[in-house]
Amino acid sequence: MQTLQFEYEDIEIHQNNTFDFLLTTKEVAKGYGVSESNIRETKRVHKDELIENKHFLVVRKSDEQKFGVVLPPKVRTQTFWTKRGIVRLGFFIKSERAKRFRDWSEDLILDSYSISQTPENHLKKRTEDLEFAGRQFEVFEKTFFKIGITKKEELAITSNRAVKNETEIDFIKLAGKEGIETDTKFRTVTDLCEFIRGSDDFSEEQKLSVSTKKNDKPRAEKLNIILRDNGFQEKVDGDWKATEKGEKFSQFVQNKSKYSAKTVYHTVWKLEVLKEIL
Repeated sequence: MQTLQFEYEDIEIHQNNTFDFLLTTKEVAKGYGVSESNIRETKRVHKDELIENKHFLVVRKSDEQKFGVVLPPKVRTQTFWTKRGIVRLGFFIKSERAKRFRDWSEDLILDSYSISQTPENHLKKRTEDLEFAGRQFEVFEKTFFKIGITKKEELAITSNRAVKNETEIDFIKLAGKEGIETDTKFRTVTDLCEFIRGSDDFSEEQKLSVSTKKNDKPRAEKLNIILRDNGFQEKVDGDWKATEKGEKFSQFVQNKSKYSAKTVYHTVWKLEVLKEIL
């Protein structure tokens, strides 16, 4: 038995003359980031596409020497997955990690370096990936600048986002940041709503215009519409982006959501914009 690394996770493999190597259900589940029961259920549901002796083996105690594996004490049979089976499984498990592990397994098949992949080789490959992503960042940055994204913060965030979509490498996260820190003079649309609701400078009608029907909490969607109708922002590929009119009052930033683990991209505003729209 030998150990390979996938994203700094140790994966124990069993070398096999017929199938190159085998993985237990436990190790496959570890690679795909799911439970063992999830792998077993996937095998049951897709039994017509996951074929014994091709995609997986059911090894008995008496077959240990034949397949080059050792079953745990008191275990009479155990399922082992072949390289083909690992890749086939990956098409049924929908997640970004699953895609990466499937690709990793497929590379092992195509490149035939499964047993020779050492931590040093893994680090070398990671470095090459980062260097490639860095070159991509420069290409995106130049291209986006040419098409009109000239604000420094927005250009960096948009370029990083494009690299992440292409390579799954997020330089902002690698830098140990949850996002680009928002300057204190800028506020999210929700924060602007809260400010309006709590200030004596605004009428009850204005406060209601950025609140829920019950007037018990802020409603960012309403303020976004007000900003749009006044020509300060527009929707671009699903994100609110400032128009030329709104640029001097705003920044486009990347942050970790306050309400989930997701990364969010949004426009933040100076308080002065409220004088222009309300």
